[in-house]
Amino acid sequence: MKNGNMNFIAFIVRDVQLMETQRDRVNTMLNQQPMQKNTRVRKQTRNSNYITTEDCHKDYILLDFETTGMRAGADKIISVLAIRHINHSEQDHFDTLVNPNRHIPIEVTQRTGLSNEAIASSPTMEEVIQPLLSYIGDLPIVIHDSSFEMGFLESLQDFSEVHLPKFTVVDTTKLARKVASQLEDVEKMKRLAFLLGTKQNSMSGLTDCRATGDIYKYCCKISGEAN
Repeated sequence: MKNGNMNFIAFIVRDVQLMETQRDRVNTMLNQQPMQKNTRVRKQTRNSNYITTEDCHKDYILLDFETTGMRAGADKIISVLAIRHINHSEQDHFDTLVNPNRHIPIEVTQRTGLSNEAIASSPTMEEVIQPLLSYIGDLPIVIHDSSFEMGFLESLQDFSEVHLPKFTVVDTTKLARKVASQLEDVEKMKRLAFLLGTKQNSMSGLTDCRATGDIYKYCCKISGEAN
């Protein structure tokens, strides 16, 4: 009986250690992603033209930009990908290259595959923005580390005649951090870590966007179970 109690305690200790290891892994990835993207981008302020929430919606837009650099305003958007989901199901895409009217750095070309030649005949962001806004409509926007994409969107108002509506934005970085802090199931935490790893290792705008969607759907599922 004594050995049985000791084995049970050892099992509990091992399970707790496993859980904390996975939680640390998740938090490390969540802390790394914003640092990679957000060193020099515009942060959300009281005057920002969007509100961020951690709410779960069945209908939403996934949004991803490729840019010439990290500085919203000084750097420019070179591709836009938006994916519309209805009832968590992918419906269609808004996908276009964008001419930034400036040189694309070689490191950006190496990372994205987008060259100056590839975007030479593409529309400018001033031409793209209205069709993009029409595509988004009243749906909330789901983004992983929202200040990057939203910073570039808001910078359009500083340098052009663009007027943006008031967006509702769900940041999956914040949502995943909230879910991770509440999870007590090792397998569910492992799954969250796997999805975040897929996001970090994505090699294209499409896989990156879809990885964000997978994180969002999983976090919403976990949140729904908790409630």
